[in-house]
Amino acid sequence: MYTVVLFLRTAVAACSGLLVWVLVQGGFGSAETALGSILPAWISGLAGGVVASLFSPRQGISIAFTTGVIMAALFLAFRHVYLGLPLGSNTFVTLWPMWFPVAYYLGAFGYLTVLQRFYQK
Repeated sequence: MYTVVLFLRTAVAACSGLLVWVLVQGGFGSAETALGSILPAWISGLAGGVVASLFSPRQGISIAFTTGVIMAALFLAFRHVYLGLPLGSNTFVTLWPMWFPVAYYLGAFGYLTVLQRFYQK
């Protein structure tokens, strides 16, 4: 039962991050620039990290990082294996999903730091 709960927490954090990514990506329009491709990943990762920490502050960071790794792997597999897109000349723009684990981790860590400082007073 515990494994099912962890899987569901990870799925909810991934879906919330994906929803935020779709909304922010739609706002930027073109993903051909560094800002247009990396900023949506950061914003969605931060939001997904907060959602991962909402369920369980004790496991929030590990759930968030795991979700970020899963999101990065799925995005890269979809783009470069399923669609067959080449890396291109600008690798920084092409490998933008690699920012998901870092952004999810920092979102969870930042949320937990704010909670800790809020409850210290």
